[in-house]
Amino acid sequence: MEHTLQALTPGTSHAWYRALYTEHRGAFVQWAARQYGVREEEARDAFQEAVIVLYRKAQGDDLASLNCSLRTYLFAVGRNQLLSRMRVLRKQEDLHEEFHGIPDEALATNGMERQEKEATAELVRQRLAELKPDDRRVLELYYLEGKDMDAVAEALGLKNRNVAKKKKHFALQRLIALVRSAKMLLL
Repeated sequence: MEHTLQALTPGTSHAWYRALYTEHRGAFVQWAARQYGVREEEARDAFQEAVIVLYRKAQGDDLASLNCSLRTYLFAVGRNQLLSRMRVLRKQEDLHEEFHGIPDEALATNGMERQEKEATAELVRQRLAELKPDDRRVLELYYLEGKDMDAVAEALGLKNRNVAKKKKHFALQRLIALVRSAKMLLL
């Protein structure tokens, strides 16, 4: 099975995508751990999202102008997924500190930056409260309580870690959308 851009069409089989995922996942996980210091699970999640993005773009025939290798494309999309998650994690860590009443003044280099961080943390906290209870709980368990996906699945009574991971992903996407829309309203 050839994994090239030319082999990719809207009708490409799921088996092709699974093989592509398996072929490049290990290299991406190692690269992500080295570059960004992320856990293996986080890197796998980001790479899985990259393959999903590739699949969706192929279904819409949005890849005609792509002039790089599939591996390069997957690594770039995976990197963007990681960076996006890292930004959210930083915001969640700020939120976590607020929940525990431990301000970290060393993070803010000046008053303006501190105010911006406080405003963002407040916005995330407000939008987190707007989520459905299940969405809010999955994010709290994973980001604030530091539970792994198996523990999250067990706490929420879900079938397995993959179901919990998917639930976390969609909850996080909803939170990000709420925060972005609120920021747009503030501008």
